[in-house]
Amino acid sequence: MLFLGTGAAELYPNPYCNCEFCESLRQSGEAPRKRSSLLLDAHTLVDLGPDALAAAQMYNARLYDVDHLFLTHSHEDHLCITNLEVLTMTPQRNEKPLHVYLSEPAHVFLTRYMQALRGVYAQGETGLETLIRRGVIELHSFPSYVPVRVGGMEVFAIESNHTAHGPNEHALNYVFSREGEKLLYAADTGLYSEENLRALAGMGIQTLVMEGTFGDVPVNPETATHLNAEHFVLQLQRLLDCGALAQDARVYMTHINQVQHLCHAAYQAYMDAHSPIPVVVASDGLRAR
Repeated sequence: MLFLGTGAAELYPNPYCNCEFCESLRQSGEAPRKRSSLLLDAHTLVDLGPDALAAAQMYNARLYDVDHLFLTHSHEDHLCITNLEVLTMTPQRNEKPLHVYLSEPAHVFLTRYMQALRGVYAQGETGLETLIRRGVIELHSFPSYVPVRVGGMEVFAIESNHTAHGPNEHALNYVFSREGEKLLYAADTGLYSEENLRALAGMGIQTLVMEGTFGDVPVNPETATHLNAEHFVLQLQRLLDCGALAQDARVYMTHINQVQHLCHAAYQAYMDAHSPIPVVVASDGLRAR
């Protein structure tokens, strides 16, 4: 898998921001973070934010072979419609559809979004509608808490507490299973509910990619819809305790913002000191198992 981006919506550092942390990142030469996106394998992409295509160029990742795009939710740092509409200028993709999976509320939002913009376009439809009409893109509402076979994988989605643009839309966290290997992509989310822990219990997931948005910023565990460093460790322990996560699992942190104050090395040091199992604070361009 290839991390095309490991940042949150604001970017890292935020180009508009002159706070002490962003300035220190610029001066340190630490690699910036683009909006989070994960190329799971040659055929599977998770989220398509504003930076994903540029990242694919940077890391020499060919997206031509991607057949399945799983969207966690409709926020713009996870779904960039303009990046999908590049397919209107890519005739080579016309021979095979790109299947896009999203929750039913996100699907409703996207449909309303396209309908609202029809009058703005001279041709009377958005670029995305053109792609759907031509069969280049196929949208699929993805159910929660029901395993679904997709492209040789079994995919299982849970609803996090992170809300987005659709009516009662909650971000989906996906478990991808293939040939006995399971990976959980957990962004965006706060602490999991008991329902979610029960749904994941006993899965023995071998790879976890989970957000660590807020770093050293204190957050309310009852209301936060992102994880900080403390809650990342707590969530990790809860997943281990219920058997959702294998004891020897590989764990990667993504979706980190600049509102907190932990640079990459400091965040890694915190995980080394506090996590019950090893955690890799991922960076853009990281290739991992």
